[in-house]
Amino acid sequence: MEWFKKFYTKDFINVVGFASNEQTQLETRFILSVLKLAPGSKILDLCCGYGRHTHLIAQSGDYEVTGMDLSEDYLDIAKKTFSTPGVKFIKGDMRDISFKNYFDAVINMFTSFGFFESDEENENVIKQVNKSLKKRGLFLLDYENKFYFVFNDVFKKGKYWEKLDDNNYILYENTYDVMNEREIFNVHFIENGRVKMSGGYNIKLYSFPEISAMLKRNGFEVLGVWGDYQANVYSVRSKRLITLSRKI
Repeated sequence: MEWFKKFYTKDFINVVGFASNEQTQLETRFILSVLKLAPGSKILDLCCGYGRHTHLIAQSGDYEVTGMDLSEDYLDIAKKTFSTPGVKFIKGDMRDISFKNYFDAVINMFTSFGFFESDEENENVIKQVNKSLKKRGLFLLDYENKFYFVFNDVFKKGKYWEKLDDNNYILYENTYDVMNEREIFNVHFIENGRVKMSGGYNIKLYSFPEISAMLKRNGFEVLGVWGDYQANVYSVRSKRLITLSRKI
């Protein structure tokens, strides 16, 4: 089974690390400030999870927003939690987006790129995004900065424990596969000294030149790059690698 089909379920939702409501509001303000879309624009929130950005974008009443995700558990939460007018949630795989020349913008937030084993399969996601966009449509990709991850999550954290009670613990492990440039996170639920359940993710971390090259090969021009949601300059110390590109 592909790791994301197991990890993005209700069993692991409390350890995924989703941001607070305040952080989501900050991120959403950033999204809208850089997209600068006209009222009535159509937006696809690709890999929307439980729709934390989707519904906030739609709350303004200015946009038609579609949230798409492969996880039935997350989509169920989204549909039960948010009934914002102008929002539609659909199940779909980012490797096969059914829309063509439809959206004014596609957003892909919270490192929802690089999931697949091959570079060709990851790059195909960008092809699919291009297909789904209108001419001159915008693509906002919010991605992990590999340098930040290695220094802060691998070097500083690595392996650590969380005690739930005297009999239950959670073990977290952050590693980096330097030969394949992949971020690897594993979590183990331990009950009475035995592993009850394990899961995690394995994500290819591309550099900005690699992301930029993929975008250009697939019909995009890069308009901007930032290192966080305050629109600060991208650097080796930045937590994020955020790119805005436009379909040519």
